[in-house]
Amino acid sequence: MAQTDPAVATTQDDFRYGQIWWIGFGFLGVMLGFSLYNAFVPIMYAEFIDSRTLIGLLMSTDNLVGLLLIPVVGAWSDRMNHRLGRRLPFIVVAVPVAALSLAAIPWAASALWTLIVVEIIFTIAMHSYRGPVISLMPDHTPPEKRSTGNGIINLMGGIGTLTTFAVLSQTYDDSPELTFGIAAGVLLATGVIVYRTADRHPAHVDNTATDEAPAPLSAAFRGFLVLTKRPNRGQFLLLAAMFAYYIGFAGLDAMFPLYGVEVLGLTPGNAAFILTAFAGAFLVAALFAGMLGTRLGKIPAMSIGLAAIPVLFVIAAQIRDVNVLMGVFVVGGFAWALVNVQAMPLIADLGGRSRIGFYIGMYYLFTMVGQMLGSPIIGGVMDLFGDEAMFYGAAGAYALGFVLLQAGRRQLPASPEELARREVELGEVDPANGAS
Repeated sequence: MAQTDPAVATTQDDFRYGQIWWIGFGFLGVMLGFSLYNAFVPIMYAEFIDSRTLIGLLMSTDNLVGLLLIPVVGAWSDRMNHRLGRRLPFIVVAVPVAALSLAAIPWAASALWTLIVVEIIFTIAMHSYRGPVISLMPDHTPPEKRSTGNGIINLMGGIGTLTTFAVLSQTYDDSPELTFGIAAGVLLATGVIVYRTADRHPAHVDNTATDEAPAPLSAAFRGFLVLTKRPNRGQFLLLAAMFAYYIGFAGLDAMFPLYGVEVLGLTPGNAAFILTAFAGAFLVAALFAGMLGTRLGKIPAMSIGLAAIPVLFVIAAQIRDVNVLMGVFVVGGFAWALVNVQAMPLIADLGGRSRIGFYIGMYYLFTMVGQMLGSPIIGGVMDLFGDEAMFYGAAGAYALGFVLLQAGRRQLPASPEELARREVELGEVDPANGAS
C-alpha cells in the first residue's frame, strides 16, 4: 500500500507497472461498454428512424450526460476522503448499474422510448465512474512516467475495444441479447478487479484530510472560469484541440457501421468488424506510443498523429475494397495511439497533486462536448453530401485539432507550478485545496 502521508516525497520508484496493468481493467470495461454501445445502438435506432442526423443526435445523449457529470464527479473525487478511498466509492456504486443496464439494451430495443430510457440509465452510470477510474492512473504514477502509464491504460482500453469488434460483433447477428449480456459480465468483473487492486490513498495525489464539505459543482464551475482567464489561454487551447478532433473521432465511430451497411453492403456485425483493424492497431501501438511520448514529449507525439490522420481519412473515402480499407485503418490506429495516449496525461499534469480530478474532468468536459456534437455533425454532413462525406468531415475536425494544439503549445505555462501560481494570483483558487 502506498504511503498516505502527502508530505512523503515520491519518485519514479513508486511506479509499479503491475498495479497499473490491473487498474487498466477499469478502462478496458469502459471502452468495451462504449464500443458496443456505439457500434450497435445506431443500428437499433435505424429500425425506428431514417434520418442520420436524428440518429446522431440520439447517440450524442451519452456525451451530454458525460458533459454534465464528469467535471462535477472529477472535482468531487478530488475532495472525497472516504474509507473506501478517493475515487473507489464511485466505482462501487456505478459499475453494477452500468452492467445491468448494458445487458438490458437489446431487450429494450422493442420500442423506441424504452431504448432511449435504458440508454440514458447506462450512460449516467458509466459517466459516474469514468472520470474517477481514469484518475486512478495519475494518482498512482509520478508525472514523468504518466505517458508510459497511460500507454498501459490505453492498451487495456484497446483490448476492450478489440474484444467488442473482433469477438462480440461476431455473435451479434445471431443473438444481440447474448452479446450485450457477455459484455455486461465483463464490465462487472473489471469493477471488482479495480476495487481489489487500487490503493485507497495513492502516493501521487494530495491526501490531506479536510473538514470542508464537498462542493463539486461549485469547484468545477469556478475552476472552469480560471481556464477562461487570459494567462491560462494555453491550456484552454489544448482542451479546445481535443474538443475539435473528438468531433471527427466520435462522428466516424458512430456512423461507420451505417456506412458499412449502406455503402459497402455489409451486415451490421461485419461492418463493426472492420473497425477491428483500427482497434487492433491502437492496441499494438498504445504502449509504444506512451514510451515515445515519454521520449519526445507529449505534444510532439500528438502532433505527428494529428498530421497523419486527416490524410488517411481522405484516402479512405476513395476505397471500396474492404481489405484495403482495413489496411488504411491499421495505419490510422497507430496514428490515433500517438494522439490519444498522450492527451489525458498532458492535461492531468496541469493539475499538480491537488487538482488531478478537476483537470481530468475538464478533459472529459471538452472531449464529451466534441463527442456530443460529433455524431450529429458528421451525420448532417452525410445527409447533405452523401455517406462518403463522413471521412472528409472527420478529416477536417482532426486538422482543426492539429492547428489548435500548436497554438496552445506556444502559450502554455512553463510548469504545473507556474500554472498553480497564476491561478492563485487570479484569486480563484485556494492553493491548498484547488478551486475554492
